[in-house]
Amino acid sequence: MTDRVVVQGVAEAAGQPTPGNELREFRGEALSRASAGSAAATFTPEIASAPWPPNLAADWLLETLAKPWPPLVGPVFVVEVLRRDTAAAAIVTTGMEVFGDAPWPDAQRGVFAFRHDWAEPLVERLEWQTSVVRLASGNESRHARREVPRRSLSYHVGHARASDALVAEWLADHLGKAAWWPLPQYAVALTSPAEAGVWALDVQGADWRHFAPASADLLLDENGVQGWQGDGLWALIIAADGWQQVQLTGVESDLLWLAEPLARRVPVGASVLPLVWGRAADPAEFSQWLPGVVGGSVVANLEPAPPPEADLLDDPWLDELPVWPDGNWRDDPGAAVSAVISRQDYSPAAPWLRRDDPWPTTTFQRRYLASHPEEIEIWRARLWQTQGLLNAFWLPDGLAPILWVTAEADPDDGFIRVTGDEISAFWHRPAACLILHPDGDRQHALTATCHRDLGGVLVLRSGLDEPVPVGSRVIRLARCRLDHDAVDLYWHSPELLEMSLTARQLPEPRGNDRIVYEPA
Repeated sequence: MTDRVVVQGVAEAAGQPTPGNELREFRGEALSRASAGSAAATFTPEIASAPWPPNLAADWLLETLAKPWPPLVGPVFVVEVLRRDTAAAAIVTTGMEVFGDAPWPDAQRGVFAFRHDWAEPLVERLEWQTSVVRLASGNESRHARREVPRRSLSYHVGHARASDALVAEWLADHLGKAAWWPLPQYAVALTSPAEAGVWALDVQGADWRHFAPASADLLLDENGVQGWQGDGLWALIIAADGWQQVQLTGVESDLLWLAEPLARRVPVGASVLPLVWGRAADPAEFSQWLPGVVGGSVVANLEPAPPPEADLLDDPWLDELPVWPDGNWRDDPGAAVSAVISRQDYSPAAPWLRRDDPWPTTTFQRRYLASHPEEIEIWRARLWQTQGLLNAFWLPDGLAPILWVTAEADPDDGFIRVTGDEISAFWHRPAACLILHPDGDRQHALTATCHRDLGGVLVLRSGLDEPVPVGSRVIRLARCRLDHDAVDLYWHSPELLEMSLTARQLPEPRGNDRIVYEPA
């Protein structure tokens, strides 16, 4: 007798079943290697190291599988932890859906299909690069080294779901490799269920600017940076029962057109998130709360975002610089004096010292909140306008006292009579001011010095657009630039954005850098 036919086999440890084994059911705690020709109808081990081809098990239930061997013909395959599968294994399972790593370049890539936990803000970082050199005259020479900012997202995962335990396993296979990353801050919800085979999805509040091409092939020409005009619009649909990746051909405010029919049914309320290419380059740290539940942050470097529309900005301009609105204070403003002294003559009798012009390097910390999609786009346009440390702007300094107008000022006067009791040294340097009328109107002007004359007089370096009534407030504006190239955007929700910015006060321009005001 050469073959054995056993109906059921139960073992605690099986080293290697004999070839030709036709068990109808096989259960074991540890299986080292299943031999060729195994035709068990039910195969239920706790640990399987490497099944041997060809495996014809009709039902596979296991806790840990290191690497299945192709070809694996298993109609039902349920795993808890799956490290990697080969390209020849035709396995369709919920555990495999979070993996997409394949060995050839043109194969499908992995999708980071884990929900962001909105209990923590989603941090989006825009990072420019600017070279700042201080000149002997006291001015700054600034040159942009990076026209398009680098973009990274810090996802916070951990919802007490069973699939969150696969985040570390997913990163182990995709760390440093190109993958699809969603943009949770631009998610839209389905307003009606979508059946399998439909060509459009009913959504609410979709913006075509947020569904940008997944990759950017940037090129600098005479018209600026180009390369966002692509056709590959991809999106991720996350529902309670799973997720799927779709390609879009058109984006409307209430409709998303698909390039192919929808594969599976999607219930109402599912989220549709834009997808872009990115890489997880930074190590992730996770903490385990209880078995099977982890939480932590994942940082991914994404494709650069298209520039915002410049027409959204309606900020007033003063002396060729935009005027920024004031925000909530984050910290107390700090001031320091910076100067460089060089010894030109080393004679012990009368040494000659040379210094450049010092100025107080005052920093202003502000926290800005944008609670509407249009406000968020306006702030993105402001950040693109400054480009980190490159360009300057006017900002209410918050240090100089607010002056009150005591007499009506005519546009041809060239000065404004203000209260003289609170006049301090902050108003003796050339700067700018914001004039707030009692009726809510506002105008801007360049200021010179403020001196006492029948109370107080604020001399102007530029003309007024209209008369200033009595009771108007005068707020000093400081000529500033950002003190950092990296700007962090804290998304508390898709419609609530927080920014913490630090502005550094610039000295008064001298020489060739001085901008001469020309009245209109």
